[in-house]
Amino acid sequence: MKSVGIILTDHESINEDIILKSKTKLINSKLKYIYFIGDFNKFKNIYKYFYNYKKFKFYNISINKSNYYQYIKKITLKSINLYKEKKIDYIINMPIDKAKFFHSNFKGYTEFFSNCYDKKKNENMLLYNENFSVCPVTTHVEINKVEKNISKLKIYNTIHNIINFYNKILKKKIKIILLGLNPHASKDLNKNSIDIKLLTPLVKRFKKKINIEGPVSADTAFRCTKGKVYIGMYHDQVLIPFKIINNFNGINITIGKKLLRLSPDHGIGKDLLKNKSKINILSFIKCIKFCEKY
Repeated sequence: MKSVGIILTDHESINEDIILKSKTKLINSKLKYIYFIGDFNKFKNIYKYFYNYKKFKFYNISINKSNYYQYIKKITLKSINLYKEKKIDYIINMPIDKAKFFHSNFKGYTEFFSNCYDKKKNENMLLYNENFSVCPVTTHVEINKVEKNISKLKIYNTIHNIINFYNKILKKKIKIILLGLNPHASKDLNKNSIDIKLLTPLVKRFKKKINIEGPVSADTAFRCTKGKVYIGMYHDQVLIPFKIINNFNGINITIGKKLLRLSPDHGIGKDLLKNKSKINILSFIKCIKFCEKY
């Protein structure tokens, strides 16, 4: 049986409500232990409700209001240490307000987690669904800076991480679709475009070993999605179709590390604090089910 560490991040959000609305699933899950890592006082209802169940373990780390960054760092490092001590197999971090916790230090939790784990910049953000998944080569990068942040090594590592994840963790066969950066994957543009110079040779190289196609024009790529993983050059190129098609039926996974980090595929939902009946727990439940299954 697997065990999971749940990182209690942003208390000024719907995170506690998501966990409490999921209590039946958590109690009846096939997980051996569930570790809550965070501030007892800020998430007191979680501790109050789950404290008497043997399945749940707690690590109290207090929030310093003047330095949210140190808090997120401490609870993340604690979860990584629990993994290295073989007490947990996965971590699930609840959504955070990136501006509040990271300022300009990191683009997002994906990059932050990678830095905490081993400081190697070899991570990828995979938005996972059983039907199809997407993986942006660049994450929270301004559109005018995307091309400068794309390299042969970065795309190679992205393809390699996806292959490892599906072969070793899920044991599933997939087809990788590499999307072009420019409209129509540069078919109407000159030969110096990144699609022709960089992406086309990479696809030819990988085609001998795996099922891969590209560069493909993004405007028609999502007509038939089953069994495919789409690699996009920038965030919204793949996240918009993923979220429109799957809605809350997906999870955010950091791949490229031995420790898999999962997160519900949504934000902190502060606008729902006054209308909690609209809080959707599907993505969080999918995180738990993933940890049970794989």
